[in-house]
Amino acid sequence: MVDTGTWVPQARRGRRRFLLLILAVVVVTGVAGFALAASGVLDGVSHVIRGEPPAWAEIVGLVICVLGLAAAIAAFWYLVRSGIYRRNARSRLWAESWSRRRRLVRQVRGTAPYQPEELPLLQRTARQLIDQPKLLLPLAALGVLQTGQAFLQWSPYFAAVAGFLLVGLMVAGLAARRDVRRARAFLAEHE
Repeated sequence: MVDTGTWVPQARRGRRRFLLLILAVVVVTGVAGFALAASGVLDGVSHVIRGEPPAWAEIVGLVICVLGLAAAIAAFWYLVRSGIYRRNARSRLWAESWSRRRRLVRQVRGTAPYQPEELPLLQRTARQLIDQPKLLLPLAALGVLQTGQAFLQWSPYFAAVAGFLLVGLMVAGLAARRDVRRARAFLAEHE
């Protein structure tokens, strides 16, 4: 277990590593997209990327995009104002390694035996699992936004991206709900 006096800098380092990973993925994706666009590889598939939507689809797409954007802003606002974002950002779990966090989650889920000396950290893990569905709200709103893009662009590419994103969000939502039940049962048993 991490010493009490050193977990804050380690948590910052853990958050920093996570944010740098996200930034690296975004930069690599942007550079790859720019390289593909500049090389002309995508010129032959413009009908897949850009379609000709009917008037009703443009209006529906625009309305869905605006609703998705408003919902995303509201969801981010809710996370910040309710304190969920701050609790997550200041969590001691950021000081733990990725494999250790996975072990803690397995112990809270009940798929692995828990260690009594880790009970405070396991309770913190359970509380974060209970907050997990709320962290999916902005992603769900961005899924709605992507669905609006599929109507606006009227192309197989955007429809596939929206479908893939919505299926992924459904799976994540179901997994988060299952984890909430298990985390609540763990807290009820160990508090």
